[in-house]
Amino acid sequence: MIIIKALFLRDNKVLSLEDTEKPVIKEPGDVIVKVTASAICGSDIHFWQGGLPCIPDFILGHEFVGTIEEAGSGVKLFKPGDRVSVPANPYCGVCPNCKEGKVYICEMRSMFGGGKLLGDLPGAQAEYVRVPSADNCLAPIPDTVSDRAALLVGDVLSTGYFAALNGNLRPGDDIAIFGAGPVGLCALACALLFSPARVFLVDVEDYRLEVGLKMGATHIINTGSSRAAKEIKRLTGGRGVDLVIEAVGLPATFCDAVSSAAPGGVVSLVGIGPPVMEFPMAKFFFKNLTLKAGLVPLTNMSRLMKLIEAGRLDVTPLFTHRIKLSNILEGYRIFKDKEDNCIKVLVVPD
Repeated sequence: MIIIKALFLRDNKVLSLEDTEKPVIKEPGDVIVKVTASAICGSDIHFWQGGLPCIPDFILGHEFVGTIEEAGSGVKLFKPGDRVSVPANPYCGVCPNCKEGKVYICEMRSMFGGGKLLGDLPGAQAEYVRVPSADNCLAPIPDTVSDRAALLVGDVLSTGYFAALNGNLRPGDDIAIFGAGPVGLCALACALLFSPARVFLVDVEDYRLEVGLKMGATHIINTGSSRAAKEIKRLTGGRGVDLVIEAVGLPATFCDAVSSAAPGGVVSLVGIGPPVMEFPMAKFFFKNLTLKAGLVPLTNMSRLMKLIEAGRLDVTPLFTHRIKLSNILEGYRIFKDKEDNCIKVLVVPD
């Protein structure tokens, strides 16, 4: 038995870096990945603080990259030594839902670091992780792409790309993004691939907006000083924008997003909000709007990796802090409190 370090969520909202057994191959399609970089996600904070339901006593973390150390007998596309990006929600690729492209409802119904309610897969804030169905869901990392550049491909970058694709963007469109957190900034980076004319980025934190401005937003709006929808309508001559990406999930931002959309526009909702929210039906109906929402299908990871390799896509500015695994509790505190203008915490091995 080999002992490794991993971060557990225990009872009473206690985070604990502990010794635990190194994972082993259980199924022929499994690989064991040595984690070379992981990240702390807002979902991790929600599990910890009670914002998402979970049963304690599991290893946290679902954003990670690493090197394959061992491969099961059924793995054909990967071998020990390969660098890989891993999806937050692995999928089998063979169930009826996967065969229809609906990998977000794969019958495995699992997520790394979500505990027993989400498939009971131990998470990535550890030295090693067992990854099932490797051939179907892993994305190789090219030699020229750093761990830092590839790290978000399996979660928030794919979500940002999904949010942009939902808008059927065309060159010259105007778009607005509500929320300049990691998902919103990834959506910004991906939307720019489609050559929009103007990109309005909305948030309550100036430091996040400044990062978005450097990444390519044409206009930034702090909702603490102005009503975003009113400002967007003013700047677009009363028309509104062709696509609104809502990456917050709050009722107020959703209503503002709807108000900001032009007639015939699309609202792409990727912010996870409360179970029930008031819906502005009249505005939707009389502006002929389209609402697209849901869980990201993590099938574009290799495509995103090609864009990163080609220098077309870069979300490394999101990583504002770097923490070693042995100091990960400090990383959680910094991320939760948004200390020192924190956007994203990169966690590396000791």
